[in-house]
Amino acid sequence: MSRPILCIGSYAKEPYHIEKIGRNVYCIEELCYCIVKNAFLIDEETFDGSLFDWIERECSLTKLADELRSMAAKRCSMASLAGTILDYVGYNTRKEVDRTEEILRANAGMDVYRKKLARAEFLMKNGRFSMAFREYEFLLNNTPEIDKKLRGRIEHNEGVMFARLFLFDKAAMMFQKAYEDGGERESYLQYLSAVRMNLSNKEYVSFIADSDEAYEASMDVESRMKEAEELYASSEDNLMLRKVALYKAEGKMHEYYDQVGEITDGMKRDYRDMVKDKVK
Repeated sequence: MSRPILCIGSYAKEPYHIEKIGRNVYCIEELCYCIVKNAFLIDEETFDGSLFDWIERECSLTKLADELRSMAAKRCSMASLAGTILDYVGYNTRKEVDRTEEILRANAGMDVYRKKLARAEFLMKNGRFSMAFREYEFLLNNTPEIDKKLRGRIEHNEGVMFARLFLFDKAAMMFQKAYEDGGERESYLQYLSAVRMNLSNKEYVSFIADSDEAYEASMDVESRMKEAEELYASSEDNLMLRKVALYKAEGKMHEYYDQVGEITDGMKRDYRDMVKDKVK
């Protein structure tokens, strides 16, 4: 059984918006949750006077707010500020607090470019694609004499995100750039995969027939496609779709439409989360 959590302070009438993670919080416990879960995204700008004012005004935690203002005046680190909030509230475990402080201390030692790269990769892995795109585009447009390997790595990751958004033409373009800049075979294989998803079977066969390199690599692509199909065949998503098909075949149309509605609503929510800010 989980340990009981005694909430402190007031529930805010006006939320605090954490710009770096694009989220509103309404109580001090929710703030703690966001700090711990998004430690890679937090920086010095997060712990400013507006946060301390919100903690005092909306959460009725004057003592905590005053302590944070005093620490900020002494130029204490963001790891210390975060640790003070987490310790005061007691929402998180000791292990979570220590890990968060460790991440924040490591982030403080990074230059802006390494910090943005770490953030972008964290955002990508957590499905926050629009925010990850912004970080990657900043790096591509503002890093002086960016290393070609790094450029290729960024372009490859952008290709992954476009593919996950079903924008296979854009994915293919980014994977091709990644291969040209980084020279990684994986980028080329992903390029072919994106091309395959964007063309008919006839068009794809014609495409790979014109290049010895493409033809040889396509063997690996087909092997991966077969493996993916086998994994999908045993997945929960596929089992759910089979269940829906069975409802329809048996004439259970009420259950059929209910299940289809649930599936499509879930897919819409997931997609909206991924493209919360329009990807250009």
